Amino acid sequence: MKNHLLLSALCLTALPLLAHDHIEIGLDAATQSQLAVVAGPSQELATYFPQGEAPSYDTQNFPGAAYASILTFSAFDAYSPPPELGAVVRIDVVSVTGPEGGTLSFWEAGATTATFTRASGWTSSPSDAPSFFASEDGTGWGHIHGRVFSTNKPGDFDVTFQAVDATGEYASSTTFTIRFTAITPPQLAINLQGGDIHLSYSSRANLSYDVQSSTTLQPNDWTTIETLDGTGGLLEFSEPLGGRPKIFYRLVEYQ
Repeated sequence: MKNHLLLSALCLTALPLLAHDHIEIGLDAATQSQLAVVAGPSQELATYFPQGEAPSYDTQNFPGAAYASILTFSAFDAYSPPPELGAVVRIDVVSVTGPEGGTLSFWEAGATTATFTRASGWTSSPSDAPSFFASEDGTGWGHIHGRVFSTNKPGDFDVTFQAVDATGEYASSTTFTIRFTAITPPQLAINLQGGDIHLSYSSRANLSYDVQSSTTLQPNDWTTIETLDGTGGLLEFSEPLGGRPKIFYRLVEYQ
């Protein structure tokens, strides 16, 4: 997944990203009769993708202009054998909390518009109960790549879910909450040093950075000119101005 910082000659707009995680749904080890989350993170990082940009993992149609995180829900993939009688796992969205004025959206794989969007403070009701299936077919086994959760602003968004067996064979899971932390990117500084353009920024450890340039700001006109690994400290890059009348830079941050 990729994260972006956009910058023009003497001013900047900064932007970022994160990785691809799985929430594994299986059977509760104690009861063997109830669905449960058997593995997966409780917190996801959502980073900003400008318009025309998308996370890199099977999300080519995502239009960007949002803080985005890829998260895959898996049914009986790795930690539980498939039940003999079968189960079709549905993920119900129970509630969304977050910053005032914030919204959270879910994008089905390949979608160009949000499948559903709910505002901070929303709670499900019989007439408003968004959901999606974990697996790609009626077998109940497997998962779907390329789904995106996005927010419209930075901050912590707590989203509560429940795993339900659509066949009714197994009891629903207890509710579980995943925190989507939408972060603003590090500040990017630019200055001229002689005939060179000098860029610097505070990196994050365990993330990587593509320095990209463009002369038009068009989404399809960005070229990676340097790739650096984050250290948690200051990173710097320079290149000759080379007589160009204008040049724009951005930093793409990713795992």
